[in-house]
Amino acid sequence: MITGLDHLVILVRDLDCAARDYERLGFAVTPGGEHADGLTRNALVPFQDGSYLELVAFVNPDDSRDNVWGWRRFVATGGLVDHCLASDDLVSDARRLREAGFEVSGPADGGRRLPDGQEIRWRSASVAQEGRALPFLIEDLTPRPRRVPAGRAAIHPNGATGISALEIAAPDPENAAPDPENAARSYATLAGGPAPKEGGETMRLGSRAVSFAGPEDEDSQRRLDAIGSGPLAMELASGEGGKRFLDPDLTHGARIRIG
Repeated sequence: MITGLDHLVILVRDLDCAARDYERLGFAVTPGGEHADGLTRNALVPFQDGSYLELVAFVNPDDSRDNVWGWRRFVATGGLVDHCLASDDLVSDARRLREAGFEVSGPADGGRRLPDGQEIRWRSASVAQEGRALPFLIEDLTPRPRRVPAGRAAIHPNGATGISALEIAAPDPENAAPDPENAARSYATLAGGPAPKEGGETMRLGSRAVSFAGPEDEDSQRRLDAIGSGPLAMELASGEGGKRFLDPDLTHGARIRIG
């Protein structure tokens, strides 16, 4: 079954520069390593709620080869480009989704080598988008704490403790016209959670709110025009009080509100 939000993906061109900038914003950044395909490497911003931000860059930004999730098309824009839900039985979840009418690729094995040489392994699956704004799925084959650091690594000087809300720019899967209500229903089916109320554009994913924005939202329309549907913005929980958007130059294009 789907157990919740695993992580959000922020694509950057220069990983070392991005890691320094996120540290300037008050995040503790953990070096990640290089993925098994040799195309990308990452760094992590883990939170106390178990989720994390993945800062990821192509090892060679000018190489034409793409990874399994198709992030190469986002190199020019970067920012918040994808997100992932965790599963404790990905084979069963993939079967459930196919029976519900989704086109699923995988599960397929993946992995990453940590800076200390330790290897971690997982399996993942992706869902054909066809205008949907859907995440990919992951199941750990090695213990999750190897992939997602906790403890002191999840304590941030800016007070961020977790991802409290996610906003998604979402066109309709039938005709590519923005339809937040339909996107919310599709997402709820994938996540295995309750459907949103009639006319609702927001659903719950565990303790988090997932909302869907249509063309009336200027930021959503710009996102749809530039790179299509997908994650638009996030809110991070914090004990600091007040809400503020972080400098988009330092977040490398990701829209992050904290407070």
